[in-house]
Amino acid sequence: MTWTVRVHAAAAKQLSTIPPDRRQRILDDIVAFEEDPFRGLVKPLKGKTHKGHYRKVSGRYRIIFKPIHATHTVEVLAVLLRNEGTYK
Repeated sequence: MTWTVRVHAAAAKQLSTIPPDRRQRILDDIVAFEEDPFRGLVKPLKGKTHKGHYRKVSGRYRIIFKPIHATHTVEVLAVLLRNEGTYK
């Protein structure tokens, strides 16, 4: 079954600031969510504030998303450069 992918406005704004070559790789990974959002380097985030959220590695960037199993929807919440403050 295919999944529907929704990119939040904050994530779209973050994507627009990423260099075009890296942005394309991230967009390819986001499109791949339609087939299986849990394929690849995907892990659940820990902590009370991140309950139900996952992250996918895309080069030096992390795609933060929330799957909604009832409607087969993936909400892309953020696209962040991996550093010390990424998951705070």
